[in-house]
Order: sequence, then C-alpha cells, then structure tokens
Amino acid sequence: MQLEPINKNNRMFEQVLDRIQQSISSGLLAPGDKLMTEREFASSLQVSRSSIREALRILEIFDVISSKPGEGTILKKPEVPKILTKVLPFLTYPLDATMELLESRKILEGGIAKLAAKRRKSKDLQNLKNALSRMATVDLEERIQADLDFHLYLAKAAYNNTLSDILIVVSDVVSKNLYTTGFQVHSNEEAYQNILEQHHRIYNAIENKNPQQAYLEMENHLEYIVDFINRFAITKTSSD
Repeated sequence: MQLEPINKNNRMFEQVLDRIQQSISSGLLAPGDKLMTEREFASSLQVSRSSIREALRILEIFDVISSKPGEGTILKKPEVPKILTKVLPFLTYPLDATMELLESRKILEGGIAKLAAKRRKSKDLQNLKNALSRMATVDLEERIQADLDFHLYLAKAAYNNTLSDILIVVSDVVSKNLYTTGFQVHSNEEAYQNILEQHHRIYNAIENKNPQQAYLEMENHLEYIVDFINRFAITKTSSD
C-alpha cells in the first residue's frame, strides 16, 4: 500500500487518520487486512513514528483496528454501535441534545416500523402483544420497561441488525437522560392512555402489514413524546 506524504503544515496525526480513511474508502484497505508497521507508515508518509502511534491509538479506541503482539495491526469490520458506545458516554446531554436524540429516534424508528410491517413474523407479533400487555400493568417501572421492550421487539421484527443495534445504543442514552421524564409520562394518566393507544395503533399497522401506516403511527407517537417532554421541561423551569 503506497500513501502520499503528509502536508506538515497541519496536525500530523489527523492527516495520518485521513490517509488511512482514504485507503479504506478507495478499497486499498479492507476488513481483515494487515496494516503497515509504525516504521513503514512513518517512512511512507514522511512523519514521525509518534504521529503514527497517536493515530493508531485513536483507531484502536474506536474499535476500528486491533493489535496483537506478534500478529501486527488488523483492520476490523466497522460496527457503528460499538463506535457509538465508545463515544456517547463521554458526551453530556442537556435538554437540547436530548431532544435531538429523540428526533433521531423518530427518523430511525419510522424506518424500522416500515420494515417490520413488511418482514414481521408470527413470533414478532407475539412479542409485541406481550409488551403491550405489560404496558397495561399498574406497576410504573414495569410499564416503562415494557414500553422500551416494545420498541426493541419492533426493531428485531425489522430483521436489520444494524438498525437494531443503533436503536439500542440511542435508546440507552435517551433512557438514562429521560428516566425522570419517563415516570412523568407514565404516571400522567392522560399521557399514559395516549401512548398506550399509540402503541396499539403501531401494532395494528404491523399486524396488517401496512408499512406506510406503521411509519406514520410511529412518527406521531414519538412526536407526542417530544411535545410532552418540551411541556414538562417548560413547566419544571417555571416552577424552579
């Protein structure tokens, strides 16, 4: 693998990362390929070995490469959920960022609902029905867990592992930041009845294999959650 020398007016390790990314995008590097040694990288790019070492350390942190003594450094198959899992814990989530995550869920889960309506199997319908039954319980924590399970079962019914994994990561981050709000939603009788009805409508669209209706029902449901959280945040701010 031959690489162009680095422009030394910019930060070295960032350009090393950029060269490696270019090699992956162009097909010169593929998952399973062995990377050059630090010495070979440094010679090819005409930079110090410390710059190469720093770039490789970042790639290893983000699970892009794996290094084993005696075996060298191997390019791994990219797994977005693993990368997100390593990044998200270091971020803080004020209300604005949390709302953006919810908006991301709306877009993501709308697509998941469409796929699930096309691909669901009888076992998926049973899982969703079980979650709906648990959502009708009087136990508040069980309601909240059943709500999350419903969405995760729906993702499994889409039969797309990447979408399922991304939803798990995003949902985990959102749930940690909205746990108090979750209690507010499920303990508010009007809101609880609304979201329960919304979940039943989503289920019906999935059962009837109606992708467009499933998409719309999911979008409406998550839009309702976003609006509720906004109202809750405004009420809480004004009372503080």
